[in-house]
Amino acid sequence: MGIKANFTQEDVRKRFDAILSEIEKKQIARLKKLGEMCLIEARNNKGYMMQTGALLSSTGYQVFVDGVAVHSQFDAASGAESGAAATGMKAGQSIAERVGKGTKGIALVVVAGMNYAAYVEARGYNVLSSAEHLAERELPRMLDKLITSIKRAAE
Repeated sequence: MGIKANFTQEDVRKRFDAILSEIEKKQIARLKKLGEMCLIEARNNKGYMMQTGALLSSTGYQVFVDGVAVHSQFDAASGAESGAAATGMKAGQSIAERVGKGTKGIALVVVAGMNYAAYVEARGYNVLSSAEHLAERELPRMLDKLITSIKRAAE
């Protein structure tokens, strides 16, 4: 008398695929949260005086899965001129798309899309540097929490 399985290899594959899908959803959710944190940091701690709002409106993020955008967040800056805000948002989205389309796996792309953003940073003003430091601190913590939650679910 042997042990007979009451499931197939297809059942096992479906279960693993469901688990991987859930992990991917959690990764995306955490990167969206981190993107929001970076966006808030960049906007609240900008070191420059807003002129038209284009630079601040070009600041945003996108989450990609294998080069395809699954979430995007670009908003017109409060007090921005409407034309400048639209130009900024379009520039930010364009750069994020260009960077993100070449990614593999799940990726977060945070940008300040105006061509003079690097110049403003080089002059000693914060555009994205504080958001970058925030991401460097928070991402390992977020991943540790995700790994811990996956291990708990597997037990």
